[in-house]
Amino acid sequence: MKETGIGKAVFAGLHRRDVLRGGAGLAGSLMLLPQALRAQDAPKQGGTLRIAQSADIQPNNILAGREGNNSFRHNVFDSLTVLDSETGQPRPVLATEWESSEDGKSFVIRIRDDVTFHSGRAMDASDVIFTLEQVLVPENASQMRPLVQEWTSFEATGDYEITITSEKAIAPRVFDVLQLAVIVDRESFEGLKDGSQVIGTGPFKFANWVPGASARFEKNEDYWGGAPNLDAIEISVISDPTAMANAIRGRVDLVVGLTPRDQVMFRGDPNVEVFEGPGGQFFPLGIDVTAAPFDNKALRQAIGYAIDRERIIEQVFSGSGETVDVWWRSNAPGSTEAINRHYSYDPDKARELIAEAGAEGIDVPMNVIAYGPVPAIYEIVQNNLREVGLNPTGQIMETAAFDQGQTAGELGPVFMQVHGLQGFSAATLVDAFPALRPGNPSKFDPPRYRELKDALQAAQGEEDFAAALTELAEFMLDEAFSHVLVKAPPIHAKQPALSGLIYDNVGYLHLGSAWLG
Repeated sequence: MKETGIGKAVFAGLHRRDVLRGGAGLAGSLMLLPQALRAQDAPKQGGTLRIAQSADIQPNNILAGREGNNSFRHNVFDSLTVLDSETGQPRPVLATEWESSEDGKSFVIRIRDDVTFHSGRAMDASDVIFTLEQVLVPENASQMRPLVQEWTSFEATGDYEITITSEKAIAPRVFDVLQLAVIVDRESFEGLKDGSQVIGTGPFKFANWVPGASARFEKNEDYWGGAPNLDAIEISVISDPTAMANAIRGRVDLVVGLTPRDQVMFRGDPNVEVFEGPGGQFFPLGIDVTAAPFDNKALRQAIGYAIDRERIIEQVFSGSGETVDVWWRSNAPGSTEAINRHYSYDPDKARELIAEAGAEGIDVPMNVIAYGPVPAIYEIVQNNLREVGLNPTGQIMETAAFDQGQTAGELGPVFMQVHGLQGFSAATLVDAFPALRPGNPSKFDPPRYRELKDALQAAQGEEDFAAALTELAEFMLDEAFSHVLVKAPPIHAKQPALSGLIYDNVGYLHLGSAWLG
């Protein structure tokens, strides 16, 4: 990798197996049982990797962040770049190099010329253009659509070259787009809607799918990065979380997404290795700033101080997770301890602010998504709010109904959400997260907010980015329209014989180098 010129960077390409350093993502995230993970022998060929997960795959949403796709997306499809799990920096996959103009408003990407889809058709720049066009289609549900909408143009400027132009700086946010937008085959794209054709350029080929039950993928012998070690991957969908966890005792080699409660059963078991992966979920509490009495900032701040986040971590997540107040990774440039721990648990301060707002004893109607641990988090939140003199009244909403309200920006005065996409840039997340984007259900979008977002997204150097993120974070925390309660990493379990797992910064699994001992 090399850099040239002021404000201009060129990055040389690497072989696929150099793109994601072998085991880097896993090694950096093994927090629960590091002693159980050891150096392995040389990779072995053959075998079928058996995976259990609770969510089914969603080929129709291959361009969107969907939990069920995390274990297969980057094995059947390739992206142009991925974000390194330790540094967060982009690394090339199908891209060979990229170059930004000095003002950051023109961005050129060059791609490999030796890649074919599983159908045998050669990939070129027109496939990248088609993919970006699909990102813009609302029905494809890509969270990166708002970013691509900002671009003035994107076009093929050669058989293997794409040029993007914009009125705003394109990098570094472009790498979030390039990570999520796996390259799809324009000739079979319609087949993704029902899963009848799932054709990418990745190390494994789609073989079959039984919706709600299982999926199978087989080795791509002609993969441009070298054939994978495994012969095949089989995914079993097991909706009962405890049954899914127990599958690791012989039925499968890898369980994706253990609940915090179920991972405890494996503590001390030498035959099961439990680990935290990159990525994960945010659990924010949002407040409609236009709904009285919550239009009073002091009351919104009081709610932030009233909630005991450490108790949530211990009781709901069995000690796994992070109590950080920001919506992006806590080590992002510009993050400080004062920012990350802005709303430390302080019930006395909460009572003072409630008194200042004249809000003693008010009702706090809350809509809570019926997803995973959120209702359990609510139980603690409502107790905390009662302790400081408020009267919470919660309603648990089915996920579909909650999502509709979230999309419409109408979730009531107070609401409890869940968001993924950890690992993407803060500059992207502020316009991608439903809690933060324009039209958010907090109805918070004053001119100053947009101004600070624009400054962050225009920042090109790390120093400028850090200064802009600090200013934006301080503003958002002071306005208290969305309180991040906890961040929880995904928890997985594997058999000791499974090696070579690689996760990128967002938590997507790459199995091209995996093997079974």
